[in-house]
Formats: sequence, C-alpha cells, structure tokens
Amino acid sequence: MIKKLLIFFVVALTVITVMDVWRAQDLPAGKVPATTWQTLKYEHVDLLEQSYAEPVIVYFWGSWCPVCHVITPGVDWLAGYVPIVSVAMTSGTDAQVRRYLVDNDYQFKVVNDPEARISNQWGVPVTPAFAVIKNGEVHSFTAGATTPLGLYARWLWASFT
Repeated sequence: MIKKLLIFFVVALTVITVMDVWRAQDLPAGKVPATTWQTLKYEHVDLLEQSYAEPVIVYFWGSWCPVCHVITPGVDWLAGYVPIVSVAMTSGTDAQVRRYLVDNDYQFKVVNDPEARISNQWGVPVTPAFAVIKNGEVHSFTAGATTPLGLYARWLWASFT
C-alpha cells in the first residue's frame, strides 16, 4: 500500500511539474512595470520598492474563480508570514470585493482590478496566478492551483538566489 502511494505521489508530482513548465512558456517575465497601487484599505503599495527589500508574492485571483475559493484561505494564512499583495480580477466594485473579504475573513492586501487592466498589463492569462517579484523583476510565475508550502518554497528560493 505504501509503495502504491509513493508511486502515485511521484507520478502526480512529475505531471504537475511538467504542466507547470509547459504553462510557463507564455507567462510574464522580466521587469515589472512601475507600480504603485492602492489597496482596498487605502494603503499605498510600491511593488518595485518593496521587492528590493525582500521578495513579494503577487496573487491574481477572482471571487468568481472556483480554484481560488480552494486556495485563497492558504494564501491568506501565508500572508501572515511573507509579503503578499493580491489583485482581485474582475470581481466587482470595491464595495463588492470588500464584502467578499469580510464574508470570508480574509486579511491579505487586496488591490481591486474591476476591468482587468492590471492583469492585462501584467499578461496574466488565468486565475489563480502567482508572481514572485524580486529586485524589480519577475523571479518566478505560476498559474493554477498551488499550496502555501509551494508558494513559500518559491518565496524562499527568490530570497536566496
């Protein structure tokens, strides 16, 4: 039984890794646009400046996204330990997104992107999507389901490289 579980785990990890590498071909890379955003709590976020102090995870999500519903609680938890700024893509007005955050007790920083302008500028094709920004550049980018441990590993990797 343990051998079957181990084989399943290795095969699943291999498939996920291959899919991630394949999807990464068309994902954003390089320098981050000069970006100063305002969160729904009226905080100003200078992503470039912050990324020179330590890596920052940018989480693109939507209140309408079923996969986001599953992984957002883990992202919210991780935001207590590493810097995360999220972008709510086409999720409604500021008031609607604030209500969604309150209803789900999410505390992470949220920038509303009601018309997907930010997401389009960044070339984000799908949600959920995660960019790790370091020294003003996209250090890594992934789209699709991930775990808090996977995100933390990407953040650590950026911290030490």
